Amino acid sequence: MHTIRAIPLLFCSTLGLAGCGVTSQLHSDLSYDATGESVLSVEETGIGVLTPAAPTGQESDKQALGDALSTALQSELPSVRVLGLSEMLSAINKAGLAGAYARSLAEYGATGILDREALRAIGEASDVRYLAKLNLGGFEQSSDKRLAIAGIRMFDTWRATIRVHLEVWDSRSGELAWEGNDELVYAREGVKERPVTFSQVADFAAKNLVQKVGLSGTESLDQDPETMAAR
Repeated sequence: MHTIRAIPLLFCSTLGLAGCGVTSQLHSDLSYDATGESVLSVEETGIGVLTPAAPTGQESDKQALGDALSTALQSELPSVRVLGLSEMLSAINKAGLAGAYARSLAEYGATGILDREALRAIGEASDVRYLAKLNLGGFEQSSDKRLAIAGIRMFDTWRATIRVHLEVWDSRSGELAWEGNDELVYAREGVKERPVTFSQVADFAAKNLVQKVGLSGTESLDQDPETMAAR
C-alpha cells in the first residue's frame, strides 16, 4: 500500500517545489572593440541595418537576424535615427544600387571587407553615416528530459546557443568603426513544452551588442530573460 502511494506523493512534491512554473537562465560571453580612428557619433548621423550573413544551410535566418538588429537599435538607441533592414533595402533599390550592393555582399563573403565606394553610395542613398551588419556564427538547439518517474516525464530543459558578430562600418571613411561578439546560451526548464526559438536568442544577443556599440572590453553576463524580453 505504501509503495502504491509513494509515486503520486513524490510527483506532487516535485511539482510543488517547481511551482509548476518555468525556470530560465541566460548567459552571455561578450567581447567588443572600437576599431576605428574616429569616435562613433550615431546620435548625430544615424545608423542603418545591412543584410546579415549566415552559414550555409541557415540562410533563412538572415531575415530574423536583420529584424532582431533593427528592433534592438530602435529600442536601445531611441534618440538615434535608425533605418531597419527593410527601409535600407528600399533606399538602396530606389537609388539604383541593387547590383552594386549584391556585388559588395558577395565580396564581403570572400574577404570580410565592404567596398568603400559601395559604402559611401549606400550611406548617401539612405542618409545615414553608419551601417550595421549582424553575422551569424552558429546556432544550436537541444533538449533534455529529466525526472521520469513511472514513465511520467516531469521536467524538460530546452537550450539554445547562438554566436553572432556585429560590425559597424563608417560609410564616409570606409573603415570598420566597431565590432563585437556574443556567445549566448538560453536555457529554460519547466513542465510545459516551450522550446527556445532562434528569434528569442537572436533578439537577446542583438540587444547585448547594441548596448556596447562604441565601447571596448570583454565581459560575461548572467541576465534575467523576463527583464530582457520586456525591454
